[in-house]
Amino acid sequence: MFATFTDWEFSDMDAMTATGEAMWPKVQAAGALSFKATATGTNTARTMIVWPDSATAQAAIDGLRAAAMEMTDTKATGITAGELMLDFS
Repeated sequence: MFATFTDWEFSDMDAMTATGEAMWPKVQAAGALSFKATATGTNTARTMIVWPDSATAQAAIDGLRAAAMEMTDTKATGITAGELMLDFS
């Protein structure tokens, strides 16, 4: 499995939450296995999307990030990704 992480900065936490809720069906349709978001500050968050593999993630992630940025006043401030090493769900 493969995970992508995006750090976001935005002006409205409620709008960011609503955007995440609206994005989940799109993320799922693109092949994601899970989507998590964590507040990291008063106007920042980090998302983690788990994918079955790198190819699926790479085919979808840029378009999904762009769609999220169109839905609310937000910008991506950091991006990273890698093979999932451990998962104790």
